[in-house]
Amino acid sequence: MKINGKILLRGLGLHSGKECELLIEPYECEEILMSAGGNELPISKFSLAGTGRGSDYIFPDDSRIKTCEHVLSALTGLEIFGDIKITVKGGEMPALDGCAETLCGEIKNHCGKSDSKLKVLNISKPVEVRDESYKRFVAAFPSDCLHITYIVEYDFIGAQIFDYVQTPENYLENIASARTFAMERDINYLRSHGMALGGSLDNAIVVGEKIQASGGLRWENEFVRHKILDLIGDLTPLGRKLNAHIIACRAGHELHLKLTEELKKFL
Repeated sequence: MKINGKILLRGLGLHSGKECELLIEPYECEEILMSAGGNELPISKFSLAGTGRGSDYIFPDDSRIKTCEHVLSALTGLEIFGDIKITVKGGEMPALDGCAETLCGEIKNHCGKSDSKLKVLNISKPVEVRDESYKRFVAAFPSDCLHITYIVEYDFIGAQIFDYVQTPENYLENIASARTFAMERDINYLRSHGMALGGSLDNAIVVGEKIQASGGLRWENEFVRHKILDLIGDLTPLGRKLNAHIIACRAGHELHLKLTEELKKFL
């Protein structure tokens, strides 16, 4: 797909709770260009941080764009890897609907088929990153498509596994509408540390002894589907379609982004 017109969206940042603005517009460039506060950089050149309950993209002067994963997931899920410029005001991507559904709808309304052939990244050997306890990991293996197998396990939710093969159609049907979530017991801590201030049942699921979700869960396994949404967004700095079978177990943004940095070595 190729974006043919401007997309302007506003809303609260998921963590800051402040008004933020997102502008996506056509721009002749080989990879996605991101701009904020007078800085701009091709997406592959950012430093990445995934330790603050989201994926942050850091400019050389240490300023950053926070919570980029859902917006970038929509673009990568629809296989848009270049020819756009993203401008963010407010320091954080707007939370919108807590998933990628709204942005995907806007993209579909402003897109046509691209004549250019997608650049593809193939890997020649397995790559793995783990946490220090070896209980959480994400690994990528050579494949002829992007195939994701994700496993999660949480209190009140239990274990969930979902197997996904990337196509724009499959992304729209099975991943784009899966919302972010938080454990009820963590909310006071997060807010006292300047996070989740823009979170509500309009853009998130709250998990405790009772699961709170506007309209109910969209799938019983909406939680693991959302983790796949996050992972797809966290692969965006590769700047191209990835062919790999990724297996993730209890992972998160920090491990996703470490894997992406390892996969960059195949570029």
